[in-house]
Amino acid sequence: MKRTLISVFALFLAVTVFAQENTLLWKISGKGLKKESYLFGTLHMACGEDFKMEDKVKVAAGKVDGLVLEVDLENPNNLAVIQNLMKPNPDFFKDFDPKKKAVIDSVMKSKSLPVEIFDQVPPVVVLSLLTMQSFACSDPTNIKMMEMELKKLAELKDKPVAELETPEFQINLLNNLFHAEDLYNYLKDSDSQVAATKKLVAAYFSENIKDIEKLSEEMDYLSPEGHDKLLKERNNAWMEKLPTLLKEKPLLVAVGAAHLVGEKGLIKLLKKQGYKVTPVLD
Repeated sequence: MKRTLISVFALFLAVTVFAQENTLLWKISGKGLKKESYLFGTLHMACGEDFKMEDKVKVAAGKVDGLVLEVDLENPNNLAVIQNLMKPNPDFFKDFDPKKKAVIDSVMKSKSLPVEIFDQVPPVVVLSLLTMQSFACSDPTNIKMMEMELKKLAELKDKPVAELETPEFQINLLNNLFHAEDLYNYLKDSDSQVAATKKLVAAYFSENIKDIEKLSEEMDYLSPEGHDKLLKERNNAWMEKLPTLLKEKPLLVAVGAAHLVGEKGLIKLLKKQGYKVTPVLD
């Protein structure tokens, strides 16, 4: 259950990027900072056989005094909150097209997921399970969560972890963004999800930004408004917190790679505030 709850966020925080240098690690300096910090784009989850942590990330981790995550999902207090909020939504399919609901039921059954599961957990958990299936791991029990793996690094051991958001905020955001129509749009193309996900994972771990952009656009099913709420609005909110955090001590800021790039991405927003943000290529 713990892994299921944590993985709820993986799909919604997946990579969607524009053309940039082929790296997911960026150095933050200037604007009076005494020591440089780092910005790192994560994929959040991957099969154990695909997962790797670049040496340059470990080097950066050794230079900082703390880690910043969107939410520390291993924090016992956060897990308790998440579990308490993971309740089914009885109105999720209210007034929904019966024909589309039949498609959802059919695909669910084909994936060995009972349609009654919606009476037990919120729809975002169901989508999380479907997303995990799309990774087609050789060992489904060996799924790596990048934020957890970062915390395990010897270079970050015993260093404090700061959070940009609360679990309540993320859960409420996902509940407001994700509707029955979104689930239908995801499931009607579910046969192509495994191949697309594998391509995305390969692009991510090779830091092929152009391929990540293309694949992410093909896999995107949120409305433009939902996309903005998921990325741009949260980026702006984080930029109200990051300057204070960066001023206190050098940090490794690890967030979904989607948040790094584009005109409203953290790289551009940090530069607009006067920071020097440079790619770490090796």
